[in-house]
Amino acid sequence: IKEVLGDISHLIPFALFEVIYMLNAGFMSRGYLLANVNKIVEAGHRVRIVHGRADYVCQPKAAHTLYKALKAEGCKDVTLEFVAGAGHSDSEPGIIDALVR
Repeated sequence: IKEVLGDISHLIPFALFEVIYMLNAGFMSRGYLLANVNKIVEAGHRVRIVHGRADYVCQPKAAHTLYKALKAEGCKDVTLEFVAGAGHSDSEPGIIDALVR
């Protein structure tokens, strides 16, 4: 971590990405996933929703709502897992474990 964070050339692209994301209010409009669950189901995607219990950016309720909407739309292969001790980052050990299982 010290090696990466100590090199500003690694930090600038990440900071730029974050600024673009925030200026555009994210990359999807609010409610986009819920409004388009039919497209996910029609495409036949396997869906794994992994959510950290200590995520203070996105509420666990949002993950559960998406899960229920996918099930209601007929998604046959969808799971929802809440990871104890994990937050919002996909680099946390519990999140990584749940994503690759």
